[in-house]
Amino acid sequence: MYLSLLRLEVSIVDSPRAKRRTVQEILDKLHQRFNVSVAEVDRSTHPSESVLGVAAVAATRKEVREILDRVADAVTAHPRVDVLKCEMTEL
Repeated sequence: MYLSLLRLEVSIVDSPRAKRRTVQEILDKLHQRFNVSVAEVDRSTHPSESVLGVAAVAATRKEVREILDRVADAVTAHPRVDVLKCEMTEL
């Protein structure tokens, strides 16, 4: 069993109120689509930036990397989000 973490620093092109909706929408979609644990872990009070934390578990190292790569691609493809930094940590 392998556990990996993904930390995504993102900039959200929305008003502060709309930012909360956008972040929640992203969190819900990632959880449902990829079956990962995901949360906003930092900068929740910043008006245009956020840090998302994603955790995934799989049977092989390759599988867990592929899952988190697809998660990063999905966030990058979101029209109102710019990924500033992406870090993967394997445990």
